[in-house]
Amino acid sequence: MAAPGIFGLPNTGDAADLGGRLLRQARELEDIRHRAAVVAALDWESPAGRNFRQYLAGRAAAVGAAAELLEQAARLAEEYAAERGDAPLAGGTWR
Repeated sequence: MAAPGIFGLPNTGDAADLGGRLLRQARELEDIRHRAAVVAALDWESPAGRNFRQYLAGRAAAVGAAAELLEQAARLAEEYAAERGDAPLAGGTWR
């Protein structure tokens, strides 16, 4: 990362880079959440299996919530970069 901008705020390029990284991480977490949800949807016959299914469903929901927070942070970084003059390229891709 480059040196901080004026008043210690990140440069717009840094904000754009951060937004892109956050969005990629959110997508990875969403993929993990999806895989966990698929496993949690399996029919488990044993009590231990049912307990694991419930646990896994809860963990999948928590991972989904984390992905949503990362997406929100990416949007905030995008807004900051846009206000500072470094918006993503057309189509939503970051520079």
